[in-house]
Formats: sequence, C-alpha cells, structure tokens
Amino acid sequence: MKSSVIVAGIYDKRTIQRLKEVGVDQLSFDFRAKSFNFLQQHIFMQLQQELQIQEKIYLHFENEADFVISKILDDLKLSRGSANTYLEFSDMNSDQFYDKFETPFLWHYNFESPFIDKIPNAKYLRGIIFKFSDLLKLHEDGVLLNFCNNFHSLYINCLKDENFKLILQLDWDSNLFASISEHFDFTDISLNISDKVEICYRNVDLSKVSGHIEYLRNIDL
Repeated sequence: MKSSVIVAGIYDKRTIQRLKEVGVDQLSFDFRAKSFNFLQQHIFMQLQQELQIQEKIYLHFENEADFVISKILDDLKLSRGSANTYLEFSDMNSDQFYDKFETPFLWHYNFESPFIDKIPNAKYLRGIIFKFSDLLKLHEDGVLLNFCNNFHSLYINCLKDENFKLILQLDWDSNLFASISEHFDFTDISLNISDKVEICYRNVDLSKVSGHIEYLRNIDL
C-alpha cells in the first residue's frame, strides 16, 4: 500500500501543478515568519485557487498572533469554504489556544512543551507530526521503545480514531531504519521544500521532487 504524502512549504504554482500531476492532494503552506518558505497571505490566496475542494490544505503557524490566524482562515473560508482546511502548529501553545480557532489541526510534537500531556485533550486535534531526526536520536540513545510506549499511552484515545493522522516528517535524503515501522503506525509522510530539491533559491527542481515522492510513496510504513 502506498504511503500518503504531504508536501510542505509550497510557494509557487508550478510546484502545485506538478504535485497534482503525480497525485499529491495534501499541501502545506508556511506562514512562519522566520521560515525560508514564508508565504505572504496575498500570495497564498492566489495559490489556493489552484486547488480543488477535495484537496487538503494545511496552514502552518509558529508563535503567531491569534488574530492573524483568524484573518487568514476567514478569508480562505470566503474563497473556498472550510472543507479540508487544517491548521498546523510547531510551537508550544496550550490546547485551549489551538482549539479557539474551531478548526482541525496538526501538532508538531515538541518534547519541551509544557502542555505535552494536555494536547491529546484538544477537541480539534487531528494529527501529530514527528520529525524523523528526533526519532532517530531516540533510537540511537536506546530509548525509542520507552518513548513509544509512553506516547501511545498518552494518545491512546486519539489513536483509536481511524481518521487521526500520525505523520513522519522526513528530509529528502533521510535514511529510514527498519524498526521505526514496528514502533509507530504512520499514516502519512511529510516532506518540506528545501534547497535539497531546489535548483536555486525558490526554484524547485520538479523532476527531483517527483522522483523522491514516487520512491517514498512505495515505502511500507
């Protein structure tokens, strides 16, 4: 069974068009101010017109003011409605902060978050994103199994939901270790546009992206 792929950090139409050609229907747009893939709202509003309602859109924020997030959500709803729209957070806010937008969201697992045991209680939580590099470090330290057991205990109610996403964030050249699939039942792979698949700054090598995606989609997680 092919793995489902999310491509993050999208910033141009040609990349969207190629991804659609190879069957990718989940795209994440980066609104983090310090990110190399930062996207201004007016650019995003143009790009989202390339997507159909059934294709999933993720809006990635980090330590952003709530009114900024609400404004982008409201404008997007006017343009395409709220179907298949998700928020994505990689900060350490509370579950109440994330729930206030009344929109399904994904959370980048952060080991240092003071709310780590509260996030599973969030009403709108729909998925967790793990960085492969974090799990690899746990594996090398010999504590991955212990972490896995603790995570599954904490998120047991979420994981019982067949629609809940458990996402593995890879780099384009990540070397997966075999036992990772024994510890986690990942539903999706996430890849972030970076200089590893760019010809030059903000010029994506579409052939390289397509090749990597076809390879990763056939990995049995």
